[in-house]
Amino acid sequence: MFTRLRSFLGLCTYYRKFVKDFSTIARPLHKLTEAKQKFIWMDECNSTFNKLKDALTSAPILVYPETGKQFILDTDASCESIGAVLSLKIDGQERVIAYLSKCLSRPERNYCVTRKELLAIVKAVEHFHPYLYGRRFLLRTDHA
Repeated sequence: MFTRLRSFLGLCTYYRKFVKDFSTIARPLHKLTEAKQKFIWMDECNSTFNKLKDALTSAPILVYPETGKQFILDTDASCESIGAVLSLKIDGQERVIAYLSKCLSRPERNYCVTRKELLAIVKAVEHFHPYLYGRRFLLRTDHA
């Protein structure tokens, strides 16, 4: 069961940029694969597995990037993870291009709120570099 879970998580990780809040959703399953962690499958793991399965089998509502439009980058940080959404405005509506979700390492979890928000911005700009390089874009964060 352990190796099948790792295979499933490997597949999910490949498609993580298309699943909103991937790292937050997959966290219970990733905890099962940590060293010195007993493998005990609980109801939380079952619901997490079903959420990821549904996210991978349902059609994402994403759009292709258009170079003539302004990109919008929304970033956020929580206690355990950071996330970002790259989108653009088409016909007055914001449409999502891709998502970024990353669990924070133990040292990163000790950062103050401001540093976590800044880390989210840096990681998002690095991740979406091919879209953003050399272009003006709107950066939005919920931090002061």
